[in-house]
Amino acid sequence: MIYQKFKRFVEANKLFGPQSRLLVAVSGGQDSVALVHLLLELKQDWPQLDLALAHFNHQLRASAASDERFVRQLARKLRLKLFVGRGRVREFARQNRLNLEEAGRLKRYEFLEKAAEKWGAELVLTAHTMTDQAETVLMRIFRGTGVEGLQAIRLRAGQVVRPLLGLKRQEIEQYLREKRLKFRVDETNLDTSILRNRIRLELIPQLEREFDPEVVSHLARLALIAQEENEALAELADGLWAVITRGCCGRHKKEGQALASPGLELDLRALGEMPVAMARRLVRKFLHLALGLESPSFDQTRAVLELKEGQKFSWGQDKVLINEQGWLKKLDRKSAATRSSLRWSGEESLLFADRWEFKGEVLDARKSGELRYDDNIRCYLDAGQLEFPLEVRSRRPGDKYRPLGMKGEKKLKDLLRERKIPRAKRGILPVFLSGGRVVWVPGLPVADEFKVTPATRKIFVIEKSDLPA
Repeated sequence: MIYQKFKRFVEANKLFGPQSRLLVAVSGGQDSVALVHLLLELKQDWPQLDLALAHFNHQLRASAASDERFVRQLARKLRLKLFVGRGRVREFARQNRLNLEEAGRLKRYEFLEKAAEKWGAELVLTAHTMTDQAETVLMRIFRGTGVEGLQAIRLRAGQVVRPLLGLKRQEIEQYLREKRLKFRVDETNLDTSILRNRIRLELIPQLEREFDPEVVSHLARLALIAQEENEALAELADGLWAVITRGCCGRHKKEGQALASPGLELDLRALGEMPVAMARRLVRKFLHLALGLESPSFDQTRAVLELKEGQKFSWGQDKVLINEQGWLKKLDRKSAATRSSLRWSGEESLLFADRWEFKGEVLDARKSGELRYDDNIRCYLDAGQLEFPLEVRSRRPGDKYRPLGMKGEKKLKDLLRERKIPRAKRGILPVFLSGGRVVWVPGLPVADEFKVTPATRKIFVIEKSDLPA
C-alpha cells in the first residue's frame, strides 16, 4: 500500500514526528496534491500533526492564475490554512542575471521561509519524488559532477524536507487514480527541448525497458548514499576549517544565498599535505565563501590547488584570488596598490605587484667580502637589528624614515620625487618594514638604523629582479 510505504519512509528517516507543525508547498500538480492527501492520511494515525499549505505564483505561465485558484479551492475543501505569495520572477531574473528556473527557485524558497516563520512551522515540505531524484542524478552526471553533486535533491536541507523521495512517480500516479484526486497539469513538462523533460519522457523509460526496470530506485539510492557520505566528509572538513583558514571565516548561507567573506584566507601548503579529495572539498567551500561561487566546478578547484606563489585565479573582474606566501586570498584590484601587505620570512622568494621578485640571503659579515651596493636592486642590512617576518607593502600616506647618511627623517613621497623615480612607479614600489619601521624601498638608501656596521655579525641581503612581462 502506497500510504504505508510513505509512512515507513518518514519514520525510517526520522523526517518529522507525530506532533510536528508542517508547512506544505503546493503547486497544484500531481506530486504536491498527492503529498497533501498522504499527510492527511498520516494525520489520522497522528492526530496532533498540524498542517498548512503554501502556494507561490511565479506569474510566468498563462495558467498560473488558474493554478492559484485550484490550490485555494483545495485548501477550502480540506479546511487547511493557506499562504499565497506572488513574485515578479522574470523581472528578478533580469535584474540579477539569472535564468528563470533559478530565479523562480530563489523567490519560491524566500516566500516559503517567510510563510513558515509567520505560521511557526518547524519544517517546510516539498513534493520532490524518487523519479525527480533519478532525473537530477542523471542531469548532474551529464554535466560533469563530483561526489557532492551526486547528492542531487537533499532529503533534508535546512528547514526543508522531501518525504516523497521514497516514492516513484508511477506510484504517485497510481495513488491519485485510486483516490480519484484532481490536479493541475503543467504544460511545460511536455516540452522535450528541456533536458529534464527529455530524461523523464525518453531516457528513463528506455533505461527501464532495455537495461534495468529498477534504474530509478538505484539512482535514488546512489543519491542518498552520497548524501550520507558527504555529511560525514563535511564534518571532517568543518573540523579542519579553523586550522587551515585565517581572517573572516564567513557565515553559512541561507537557501539560495551566497554570503561572501572577502577577508578569508586559505592555507594552500596545508592542503598539499591532505588527501586530494579533502583538499578539493575545502577549496570549494573557500571559493563559495570568498568569491560567492554557488557551485565551484572541478576545473576551478583544480586550478586553485595548482596555483604557484604569486599566481592568480580569476573568475570575473571582481573575483580574483592570489597565492601569497602559500596563503590563498582575495585580491582587491581597486585598492591593491594601497592596501597590499605581506609577511616575509626572507627564506623564500617574494613576488610583488606581478612585476618584481625579491630574494633574501643571510651572510657571515666576516666572510662576505666586498659588498656590491646598488640601491635600485639590492640592499645590505644588519640582520641582528631586524625582526622577522618583515612586512612588505605598498607606500602609504605619511610613510617616512631616516635614510643612510641623513640627520633626520624624511617622507618617502619626497625622497622618491627627489630621486626622480617615475610617478607611476612610486605607488607600487614595495616598502620593507621591520617592527613597523621602514627598512628599505628599492631606489632609496637603507634606513640608517639598519645599516651594516663594523659590529655587524650577520648581514641580510635583499636582491630584486624584474619578472618577465
